[in-house]
Amino acid sequence: MIAMTDTASTPPACTTPPSRQTTRITPAVIVLAIAFVSFLLISNALGARVCEVTLPWSIRDEPFRLTFSAALISFPFAYLFSSVLTEVYGYRISRIVIWSGLSANLVMVGFLWLMSCLPTDAAWAALTGFTDEVQRHWFGAIAHMFLASVSACLVGEFANAATLARMKVAMHGRLASVRLMMGNALAAMLDTVVFVAVAFAYVLDIDAMARMAGLEFVFKCALQWLVLPLTVGLARLLKRADGIDHYDVETSLNPFGFPMSMLRQLAIGR
Repeated sequence: MIAMTDTASTPPACTTPPSRQTTRITPAVIVLAIAFVSFLLISNALGARVCEVTLPWSIRDEPFRLTFSAALISFPFAYLFSSVLTEVYGYRISRIVIWSGLSANLVMVGFLWLMSCLPTDAAWAALTGFTDEVQRHWFGAIAHMFLASVSACLVGEFANAATLARMKVAMHGRLASVRLMMGNALAAMLDTVVFVAVAFAYVLDIDAMARMAGLEFVFKCALQWLVLPLTVGLARLLKRADGIDHYDVETSLNPFGFPMSMLRQLAIGR
């Protein structure tokens, strides 16, 4: 059950097992949700650019080049906030927030498409070089990366949330750092494979895609583990502040459970 509460009131004492604790939407949940959606939008915007860095080493007499999506720099923060949501408030609230982020991305791309359909002022196009043709190519790249990013997010975010929820119950809430590392590693692997496959299937060869995927996986894990103390500390702080430490014992991990329940309620309302 999800109920709205005011954190100004004192949380009731926990007299029931953790598996029966009520999940509450507090101001902290709203802030975390906004932060998650913001970084998800940022990641999708950055994902439209592929960067290449040449390192001062060589392999087989050729410069060692690192090719990666620019979204790599914002990736850990989106997973940080979604992991905290799952760890403290449970899978059901995390599922709502993930779908909200995906919906926000859909709205953003819809308005970008609308912008690309509008004719460009001739003076502005001559001044900036942002002609109608450039605008259409730009939107095509954005839309392609959006599809790849949303597909990767859908798989990675729900895999991370489901893993954290089940491991928390199995480990009786202990070793939060281990659970977060394992959940983030699984999410990074799935996210990377799906994103690279969808975004670059017709652009790069298999070897280049494999190198990019391997590099991004290593960097994603390293960055996520680098911010791990912040993730664990924030989760502990919110557990004390809101008096919530939810365990998803009987929670369905179906990622489509929330949209389906909304459709059923709309059907009943009619």
